Amino acid sequence: MAENEPTREEDLRRLLTDAIEVQIAALKAGISFWSEWIEQTSAFVQSASKTLSNINAEDQQAKDMLLELVDAGRASVRSMTEIPRHTATRFIEELDRLEEKKQEAASSASKKTAKKARANAGAARRSTKPRTRSRPRRSGRVKT
Repeated sequence: MAENEPTREEDLRRLLTDAIEVQIAALKAGISFWSEWIEQTSAFVQSASKTLSNINAEDQQAKDMLLELVDAGRASVRSMTEIPRHTATRFIEELDRLEEKKQEAASSASKKTAKKARANAGAARRSTKPRTRSRPRRSGRVKT
């Protein structure tokens, strides 16, 4: 098996980390969903409470205030229907960020591997010296 081929354990590790990253991105999106929902609901409740207390205090402008309250309710419902879209967008953006980080890490790892390979090749070239004989060659005569 070649050195670059991932092992079964490496494949399993990658699969599990990908699953965990998706789960974390989903949890982050869920948190943002409920945070935004709470903010929108809180704003509507405060507005509605204020308007209702004004209606009870002033009967003359009750009709206008009721219309304002209905408009605030519509705006609240409209904003509530946008929350899932915002959440989905945040989820996809989080997944995109994770993918970019992985690509950067893989790119830097491949650059380091290539750099090491070049360094090893350079060291191998430098270490290959022309062979020298350990003893001098004898001239034509042989001792007998």
